[in-house]
Amino acid sequence: LLNQHKQKSGAQALWLSALTAEAGRCILTSGGVSARGLILQGLPVALGISLAAALLQTAEQENDVFSGRTFRDRVVCGGFVLWFAAELWETVCQAQELCWEQFSSMAVLGILPLLVWAGWKLEDRVFFRAAGVLWWAAALAVLLCVLSLKGQLHWENLLREPQTGSIRFPLYAEYFAFPLLAQPEENQYRTSAWLPLGVFGLWVGAALGMELLFGAGTVFPGYELLRAGALGLISRFDAVFLLVWLAAALFRVCFLVHLLRRLLGLVWNGRRQEVQG
Repeated sequence: LLNQHKQKSGAQALWLSALTAEAGRCILTSGGVSARGLILQGLPVALGISLAAALLQTAEQENDVFSGRTFRDRVVCGGFVLWFAAELWETVCQAQELCWEQFSSMAVLGILPLLVWAGWKLEDRVFFRAAGVLWWAAALAVLLCVLSLKGQLHWENLLREPQTGSIRFPLYAEYFAFPLLAQPEENQYRTSAWLPLGVFGLWVGAALGMELLFGAGTVFPGYELLRAGALGLISRFDAVFLLVWLAAALFRVCFLVHLLRRLLGLVWNGRRQEVQG
């Protein structure tokens, strides 16, 4: 029972990490492709990546590539080190950019050393518990955002011809990293393999909201969607949503450092580090 709880918590942490990165991308970048066009192009890619994630995670477990015992295992772990390091840098840049543009603050860079220290020292169970809390906060923030846009959406926009353009489907290392946290059972593999589709769903949801509010092919950044919300006497909910995202981004920074510590231990020591807590 304890092992199953760890597997579920590890999946929640990986889902939160990847969805936080995708939410940051949607908030800071502009659109250009309609929701229908995005679905037509992106859904087959998302399904293909989900299938690849399921197959690769199964192969990772069968070959125990995160054991660090062989040269091949260390090469794989080294590749994940580079991938997670790149994602860490991107998340720090996203958080600092948003913090500066919306709050005129350099707080992210100021607390970055503390985040790195916390990610290096804290145990797995701390991240698992924090992920559970942040999931509830994110769900509440999304609900408030949806309710605040009620009455402002123009559904006739969906009747227009879909605007198409080239898309670049986001690839995150979390798609393939679940065996790093635990040795999952088959049902847990199915859960983690849906992560690319979850990221795609978030992307489509953001594109749909922008299209319903501003029209197809809008080039506004995603945070303009948040600014448009109003509920009762409260005219804007963007600050609440952005603060929740910043909290999730800081969690992701710590979590990625934690995964990097685990991977570096495998590369240099050639042995699996036991899951703590």
